Order: sequence, then C-alpha cells, then structure tokens
Amino acid sequence: MIETDKIVFAEFASMLAAGQELDPQQEAILAHLLEKYPNGHTYLRDIIESGKVETPVDPRRIDVYEEWLRFNVSTPVNPDTSIGFRSSWRIYTAVAAAVICVLLFAILWFVRSGRPDYIIEDKLYGQKNDVLPNDEQAIFEVDGKLFKKLGSDDLGKIPDSTNKMSRRQKVITPIRSSYAIVLFDGSKVWLSPESEVEYLSTFSSHERKVKLRGEAFFEIARDTSRPFIVEVDGLEIRALGTAFSVTNYNKEEPQVLLTEGRLQLITPDSERIIEAGYQADVVAGKLHAGVSTHLEDALGIKEGFFNFNNKDITTILTEIKRWYGVRLEIDREVEKKRYSGSIERNVTLAKVCSVLKDLTGYQYIIDGDKLIVL
Repeated sequence: MIETDKIVFAEFASMLAAGQELDPQQEAILAHLLEKYPNGHTYLRDIIESGKVETPVDPRRIDVYEEWLRFNVSTPVNPDTSIGFRSSWRIYTAVAAAVICVLLFAILWFVRSGRPDYIIEDKLYGQKNDVLPNDEQAIFEVDGKLFKKLGSDDLGKIPDSTNKMSRRQKVITPIRSSYAIVLFDGSKVWLSPESEVEYLSTFSSHERKVKLRGEAFFEIARDTSRPFIVEVDGLEIRALGTAFSVTNYNKEEPQVLLTEGRLQLITPDSERIIEAGYQADVVAGKLHAGVSTHLEDALGIKEGFFNFNNKDITTILTEIKRWYGVRLEIDREVEKKRYSGSIERNVTLAKVCSVLKDLTGYQYIIDGDKLIVL
C-alpha cells in the first residue's frame, strides 16, 4: 500500500464532491486508482447514501491506522466492484453540495491484508511486529489543485506541470514520506516528512522565493543577481549560494542551521547575518544566533541519518513518529536528560528502538502502528 495513493484519491474525491472538474490527466489517475483499489467504489457509495459528513482536517496528519480500522468495519466482505468509472463520477458529482472532507476518503481499502503493508513481522528484536522506514514520495499541487503523485521516477528532478501558465506550485510530503526535488534555478530541496515547499512556476528577474512548512535542507544554486528567499512563519531567509536547513513544525519557532556560505535573516523586529557553522533561532519573536553544536542535524536530512545532538527523548520520539508514521504513547515519566547519537534512517523501527533502549534505559514496545514507551 502506498501512502500517497490515499492522499491522491482523497484530494480528487474532495474536488469532485465540491463540484470541481478534473482535467484529463487527473481523470486518468483517478480511474487507475479505482481500478487498482475496487473496494473504494462500495465504501464511497455507502458514505454518500448514509449522508455522513466529517470535519475537515489537514491531510498530512490523517491517522492512517485508525482510518483503516474504521474502513474494515464499514466495508462489506464482498464489495460490488461492477460500478464503472463514469457511473462512479456521476455518483461523486451528485453530492457536490455535501462538505465531504479529505479524511472521509483517506481510507485503507489500499491494504489487502489485515494491516498496512509497512507493518511487518519482527524476527530479530522480540517485538510484536516491526515497522518499515518511510517512503520517498510526495504530492505535487499546481494552482491549489492536486496535479500528480511524485515517486521514485521523479526523485531529484524538477516537478513538471507541463502548463507554463500555472502560477503556484507546491510539493507536499505526508507523514512517512520524504522527498528531494530540484527547482527551476538548479537549487535542491530535501523535504522531511509532514512538510511542504511552495513556489511560483517561474522565478522573477530579481529574486527566487519559496515558502516552507515543516523541515527541509536547501542547497542553493549561486546567482548573485537574484537572492534565494525562504519564507517561514515570520522569518525571511536570504541566500545567494549556500546550504542550510530550516525547521518549523506545527508553528514552532523556526530554527536555521547553516552548513555552507552566508545567510541574511530578517524578522519584523531584527536582522542578522550568519556564517557557516552558525545557527539561528527565533525565540518569542526575537532572533538569536550563535555557533552551532549540532550541524549534523541539518546534514542528516540530506544524508539519511537521525542525528540526536543534545536532544531530549520527547524531541527524539517526535521525529521518529513522523518518519515511521506511528502513534506515540509514553506511559512513564521521562527525564529531562539530553542525549546524543546517530542512527541511519533506512533501518526498521525495531532497530531504532533497540538503540534507544541502550541509550535511555527505557522499554520500547511496538504494537501495530503504535510505539509505547515504558
């Protein structure tokens, strides 16, 4: 099962429910998904007939495992897959007046076994099961509409909308997904899970501007006539040719780690220039800068490592939660002690738990998609 398939179908279904039309390429993608996952016909029909409406949520934060449990209860054993794509389209558009959110359609008919396919058997660490690391996938939106799913064939390339008149483009990584893209000017961006970068289809003649939510590592192509600007929650980061990371999850105050070159940082109240080896933090709206003791954190985004440098266990577990897409349950008092270490991001969750157990002395139990700390 592919995480981004859920998001793609959810976006298309929401568009149709709102009375919007799909372009030919989107129609072809939806037809392919309905053919690939036929249980979707029955589930969607039942929802429409029942008139059930949900509250909208951020699609990047859908609880996949809970939706799968709900789908298993609501889907018949022998779903009717005879409904054609065109008739399904008519059913969808007939409920255009209903406010049916992305969560409603982010169901796990994609899972053909009793659990998501990233949950696997553990044969080495004594856990109930294991969890695979994240996928390299993303969602590509053009002018606010889902355009395509980005996978391994598009990794490290320029996302192409084929429509040069399109104004605004966005690459989104859901939970359990990371992705690398190249922008039109040759700059490279590595996105962590639950992140998004937004930019115009063509940079202007005097600047290159993007907006970031979440976390990313940037390698900026040098262009002395056009500074590269990253906007993130009240902070403007200006670069000419440099490499740095930016972290800004859930409206947390931004942090910038500079590994190469120079950056100009601007807030409504202050301005600073920092050199390679420095970091900057926005605390209570004020900009603070100094020599960094954990530049490895920035490079880890690009090179595929969890670098825990002077971090408390809650911060470490939050990062692991995003990477593996698990629910976190902490059933003990945790110390405020800080830890340092490094783990490859391509290992399974059970391996990570083994390392954390040695590091912290806590017990880590994997149960389905849940990580329990005892």
